[in-house]
Amino acid sequence: MNDERRKSRNVTIVLFLLCICTALACFGIFICIAVISRSQGPVSQQMITVSKIIVMTGIFFLVLAFGHLLPILISYKNMRKGESDMSEIFDETNMREALDRYIPSGETLLAGIHAIAREINIKCIFSKCIRTEHKLIPDENGVTAELSKKKNSTYDIYIGITQSSLVFSDCETQMYLYEFKENPNVGQAGIQEVTSDIYFTDIGKCFPLADIQSCEIKKGWMGSVKCRLTMKNGSYFRLLFPKLGGLGGGMPHHTKYREAIIAQLNKNTHLTDI
Repeated sequence: MNDERRKSRNVTIVLFLLCICTALACFGIFICIAVISRSQGPVSQQMITVSKIIVMTGIFFLVLAFGHLLPILISYKNMRKGESDMSEIFDETNMREALDRYIPSGETLLAGIHAIAREINIKCIFSKCIRTEHKLIPDENGVTAELSKKKNSTYDIYIGITQSSLVFSDCETQMYLYEFKENPNVGQAGIQEVTSDIYFTDIGKCFPLADIQSCEIKKGWMGSVKCRLTMKNGSYFRLLFPKLGGLGGGMPHHTKYREAIIAQLNKNTHLTDI
């Protein structure tokens, strides 16, 4: 962990703890005032107003801690030597370069953000292929195989939209659980013929917007957004869109891009606000 990342993480931790302590102090003061006032008889309107201000101040700091700072703390994970630090993750230039790898020819990135993946389950079916340790290779006499690519832990990703596609990219190297089933009982729809080598790491990075079956949106703490995407082929994603683009100002268009992505998902799916 480099000095810049360590310093940024420590500042975030201190701010988080200060917000929690301030909120608890406000609630404690409110309880003391309530106990004392009750023992002294009728409570004046002035005391009621002061109590409301104290409670609202406590709620403000509590929401600030869990809505703004906690999502950032979730992103601070232990990293092995050689992996990207957080200053590189929260950078729009790096994000664009990562997403550009998976954008279809002729399309451009319209909006992209840093997000947090909580669960991903990608399903794809490939034909005329042979499976090796790291990839699928084309073979006219090969099998048809259903691949399931899963990850249930919390980690950082980039998500973006183009004119007609939804694009994903890992912020760092990740390990996934792969399951294969040869000769699945399916029709021809949705089967991709393997014509060139396909690495497992590149599977499930780009989906047509038209293939999104449903999108459920749930408001999180202080403007964060929880999102569950389900694709027509059975793939699904549980995501969190933080309100902020991280510390340091490396993603100045995060708010605008986040709203554009949500609006596009709403336009292309039967969006459910729950």
